[in-house]
Formats: sequence, C-alpha cells, structure tokens
Amino acid sequence: MWSGDVGGACPLNCTHVWNYAQAASAIFPGLERSMRETELDLMQAPSGALPHRVHLPRYLRQHGDGPVGAPDQPALDGMCGSILKIYRELRRGAIGLDWVRGRWGRIVALMDHIATTWDPDDTGLLHGIQPCTYDIGLHGANTYMGTYWLAALRAAEELALLTGDRERAGRWQDRFERSSAALDRECFRGGYYVQVPDPGLPDVHQWGPGCLSDQLIGQWWAHELDLGYLLPATTSGRPSPTSCGTICWTMPAPQPSGPTPWRASAAWCCARGRPVAGRTCRRCTVTRCGPGSSTRSRRTACGRASSRRGRRRGGHLGSTRRSPTEPVQRGRMRRPLRAGHVRLEPVRSVARPQLESDRRDAEGRTERAVPDPDGEGWGTVSVETDSAEIICHRGMLTVREVVRGDDGARFGFPDDVTPDAGPCRVGRHG
Repeated sequence: MWSGDVGGACPLNCTHVWNYAQAASAIFPGLERSMRETELDLMQAPSGALPHRVHLPRYLRQHGDGPVGAPDQPALDGMCGSILKIYRELRRGAIGLDWVRGRWGRIVALMDHIATTWDPDDTGLLHGIQPCTYDIGLHGANTYMGTYWLAALRAAEELALLTGDRERAGRWQDRFERSSAALDRECFRGGYYVQVPDPGLPDVHQWGPGCLSDQLIGQWWAHELDLGYLLPATTSGRPSPTSCGTICWTMPAPQPSGPTPWRASAAWCCARGRPVAGRTCRRCTVTRCGPGSSTRSRRTACGRASSRRGRRRGGHLGSTRRSPTEPVQRGRMRRPLRAGHVRLEPVRSVARPQLESDRRDAEGRTERAVPDPDGEGWGTVSVETDSAEIICHRGMLTVREVVRGDDGARFGFPDDVTPDAGPCRVGRHG
C-alpha cells in the first residue's frame, strides 16, 4: 500500500494483511488465484513455512527459511490465512480441484509446519512466539491465533475430502476437535475469551485478561466459508445487543504495559471501557443476528468508534485524517473497505458455493433482487413465488440452480447467462 505524502507499508501480497480483504476474490478472482500461485509456487520455504512477503522481480532469491521483516519470522496468521484463501478460491471458482491436487503436497507441508512448530506435542494449544500482523510475536493460548488455526484445520479437512485424502481429513478433524476443546477450556474466563501467555516470555504487547477487537477472527472466516462454529456456540454464538460486544471490549482488566501496535491496541482502549470497532465483529454480528439486525448491531458492537465524532477525530473507520495514535497504518492505510465486502452476502441472504454451482436463498424471501458477483461476471438474482430470474450485466454467470431456503424450492438454469441473452426466467422444478 502507498500513501504518497507519508510513505507505504505492507507491499504487494503481504499474506497477513490480505487476510482482511474479501472483495478482490469476488470481483477479481484471477488476481487472487495468481496470489495463491505466487505463495505456493514461489514464496514457500523448504521447511513448508510461508514467508509473508515476496521479492520482485520473481527471479530474485526469496526469503525461504530466513528472516522476513515486520514481523521478523513468517507470520502465523498469514500462513493459516493462505489455507483459508485456497479453500475460498475453490468455492468461488477461481481455482479447480486439479489446481488443488497439483499443489497438495505443498498445502500438506504448510499444515505440517504449523502443527510441528507451534503444537509439536498435539496438546491442542499453540505455544511459543507466534508472529502476526501486528508486527509482533504473540505467545501462549489466545483466540486470535487459535481461531485462525481452527479455521485452517477445518478448511484443510474440507480440501482433503474433496481431493480424496480421507486419511489426512480424519487426522485434521481429530486435531480440530481436540484443539477447539482445549482452547475453549484454557481461554474462556468469566464470560469472555482471554489470552493465557506463556510463562517466562515478555508480557509487552500481550493483552492477557483483556479482549482484542478481532480475537475471534477465525470465526469470521468460518462464517464466510461455511465451516461451522470453531468454539462452542454457547460461548461464541449468536450475540444479543448486550453480549455481542464481548469480542470488542474487555470486562474489568488492568491496562497492558505495552499496547499492541498498529491498530491502536484494542487491549488498552478496551481496558477503559470503550468499545473498539473491528471488521471481524461487524461481519460476525451480522451473520449470527441476521440481516435485519445489522443496523442495531453496528451501534452496539462498534459504538463510539463508528460515530461521526469518532470519524472526525481520525478513527480508523472511514477516516480521511491520520490518527494521532498510529499516523500511517491506522489513519490512511488499513481501512476496512475490502473487508466490508463480506457484509454483502449475509445481508442479502445468499451464499454462493461454486463447487455446487448454485445459489442458496437462506431465508426464502420472495420478490426481491440481490447483487450476484461471480467468478466471470456479475448481475442480479430475483426469487419470486414460482419463478426465479437472473440478469447478467457484465461477463458471464454460470449459475445452474437457485435453491430457496425455507421450502427447498429449486429453480434450474440450463445455460450460462450473458448480457446479450437478456433476463433469464425459469419456473421451479422441485
């Protein structure tokens, strides 16, 4: 990213930064496919690790197993995110199963590297220094890195099943179940999740008994990829107007001695009882409460940070000024525009599993039109009582079936839809 008068940061395909971006995969799937190919074909180290930065031109020597910078070692959240993005690209149609099978050994090597580096004894908990997008090393049991790992295990399991590697699918499923139970048992304290740092390691930049605004980011990804709940639904499930904020601010907790960099440390802001908005909490809240609750949820979960006064003071939501806390990163550079795309699908109640090449209307609302970006085009889908209609505005839509969620009514589309074809309307067939 580059902002002329203040410089740049996180160049090119920095893996941990792109974990927050979802719009490009829907609108420019070829771009995201090329990034996955760069990661596995060029950037991956002999150990299976995935450095979070690429050297250009491509013929230059890559980081390999050496230091990377910001953070120094390959970012763990970036590695987990790469697994999730591979599954996302497969679901969206940007890549196919042949693509996955051709790189299956590299995907397995990446998963094995994470497991043997941070949980070699298969305890279910990640330990040791865990480099992350804050350009620091977290450590100990925490749900920020823990839910990333749980989501990656679930995505890898689904990939294994699709490629026919049932032995690894079973192993990853077993590890997921142990890890989910262990993380919930270790970190759920007094009504919300906390960090349990490793003893003997510095506590600077750790939030300990506080909450991080995106500490359940793995669940954000799991909602996006239909991977289910990563932790018990009773502790990470459907929030109420009063409880949805438990992923955004702390219960009474001491102020950390060294705030987490870049995103104005949700930890220290929260310790003063001030809610901190995050891309993750808004997506999870809309998904779990339902589309009708999105406005209310933005007020309760995001609070002051999304208010007009917050924007005028340089808050990171929609700010055009530089934050006095983090002038470059928060004020002008990391803005939730690309992450905000994930709010489109739950709000319109349509999921798009490309592997099935259908559209599922989750709530069965009739007589409405919803936007439908596709891997090769975009248009609108309208579902009525006894018919469905697709209009392609650009490119080509490859929808084969629309399924209404409340009664299972099916509307089949035998051919691809293009702008020249005009509106394509069909009756129900099931």
